[in-house]
Amino acid sequence: MDPVGSAEAYSAKARPPLRPDMTVRQVAADYPGCREVLRRYGEPERRSAKFGHLEPLDHFARRQGHDLKQLLQELAQAAGTEIDWQGRQAESVHRPFLLSALLVTLSLGAGWGAWLLWEIGRAGRFTAAPVGHVVAHGEAQLWGFIALFVVGIALRYLPRSAAGPLPRPLFCHLLLAALLLGVVGGFFWAMGPEQLHWLGPLSGLSLVVAALGFLTFLSRQLAGKLHFSWARLIGAAGLWMTIWAGVTFTLRYRQSAAGPGNYSEPLRQLLMELAIFGFALNAIYGFGQRLLPGIAGSATPYGLALESTFWLHNTGLLLLLPASLGWSLWLEVWATTLLLAATLAYVIGMRGFLRVRRSTPRPEVGEALLVRYVQLAFFWLLAALILLVGGECWAAIRGQPLSHAYLGSVRHALTVGFMTTLILGVGQRLVPILGHTLLAWPRLVAPIFLLIATGNLLRVSTEMATLAAAPAFGIMPLSALLELAALALFAANIGRTLWPSLDPLLRSGRATLRTSVALLLAEHPWLEDQLLDWGLGYIGRTRSVPRELTLGTLARSEGKEPEELLARVNDLLQKRRNASS
Repeated sequence: MDPVGSAEAYSAKARPPLRPDMTVRQVAADYPGCREVLRRYGEPERRSAKFGHLEPLDHFARRQGHDLKQLLQELAQAAGTEIDWQGRQAESVHRPFLLSALLVTLSLGAGWGAWLLWEIGRAGRFTAAPVGHVVAHGEAQLWGFIALFVVGIALRYLPRSAAGPLPRPLFCHLLLAALLLGVVGGFFWAMGPEQLHWLGPLSGLSLVVAALGFLTFLSRQLAGKLHFSWARLIGAAGLWMTIWAGVTFTLRYRQSAAGPGNYSEPLRQLLMELAIFGFALNAIYGFGQRLLPGIAGSATPYGLALESTFWLHNTGLLLLLPASLGWSLWLEVWATTLLLAATLAYVIGMRGFLRVRRSTPRPEVGEALLVRYVQLAFFWLLAALILLVGGECWAAIRGQPLSHAYLGSVRHALTVGFMTTLILGVGQRLVPILGHTLLAWPRLVAPIFLLIATGNLLRVSTEMATLAAAPAFGIMPLSALLELAALALFAANIGRTLWPSLDPLLRSGRATLRTSVALLLAEHPWLEDQLLDWGLGYIGRTRSVPRELTLGTLARSEGKEPEELLARVNDLLQKRRNASS
């Protein structure tokens, strides 16, 4: 056996593949053997800077009039590595999932829920909304908004952070189709089970297929990482999602001709607990360990407290499921107490989400108010669980289950106060990060926060108030309008961020302070030497420029006046256009 040859083979295999979006300088630095190939294709030697411009290979090939495929093949041969043609496609895998989640919540989820709440408010009683229609709203919101959002983020984030295999495009398309069939099919079945009795079992089976597919994806991503508590929490979320889907299918099959209106109260509660405590909270606790410290700017988490979160939470859930089916009211007390203890352990482990890392305000780090979303969300989680434990204790003492109004307000605090608020906050920070871009409309962060915070507070308080004052029914529908407005603004902001408008540089040929430096140098690589001459040393040091880095931020970080730098850049661009015309 040749150890030298084996080491060389391993080194070649371990090298990252070439991608069309890699810069010429990055390729020349990482793979010195590629320099001669790049010289032959037209990249000049430079005495004042490192070899290679900060120009992506696809732009370089197009500007030099060469075939990109041939260039990459020659570079890969010289580098002894492979070509990754799916990298860019993998970066957008989350987009259709998030778009679908937003469309579902604005229509079948929160949109339909707002209409039902209007009917309840007008009639002055909760029974004004048919049970089947309420279940349809809840399942559309949980499966169609929460689950779709989490799955989309997981498909994009886990392969990047856990170094797992990229999901195949066909798998992602089938997974999305299965989830949408389960959500949309289940909603229309709930509206007309007599005519669409076949759609109940079919949509339920589709959810089972989707959950199993997602669990398979998670098992591949988390293989060898289950000694980390975050990985076990995410894995538990996939497992509970599969159980949730199985129970949903079983109920839709058994009640195919009667619809979800025929579900018993314990079974409806079981579905909610599997969705909220089984899937959603495990996923949030797991992904939160990886994402929230960076978003909130909090300190390094406490490992022991987060480890206890996994065991406390899932033990509590295992006790809660038989308790919700009527085994024992005191069992529910113990179960919910464990769930509350898990939340306390998580908040302690995450250092209370208190910001300790301050940074200079700039577009790339997001709006400071986004931290308040996270803090508000966990306030509502703690408040909801405290109310739930207190209510279960009172119910056990009296020997009677909790009232619909009390339990409904607690559920709303969990689903909107906690989960939806967290998604709105994290989404407006995470989506730009995943897309290497900026939030489209940062000024919407404040009104979205005010709308969702006010709407949820109004809903929880008025639903509680209906226990003593009937006029509270008439105020409740206002909360739905506020929450729907928040979701509409959030959808607009995320949609524009996922599919941004054309940069002014490409529309008019003039840069702005929000223009991406990477885009500027990709379109005008000749500007690189000018920026170096003006004293922007970062351009000479880096191998590639983050796509989210703006011209304004670059100027400030290099001690330059942004407006002055912008004027000089646009002046050169104008002279270049005049010379070429």
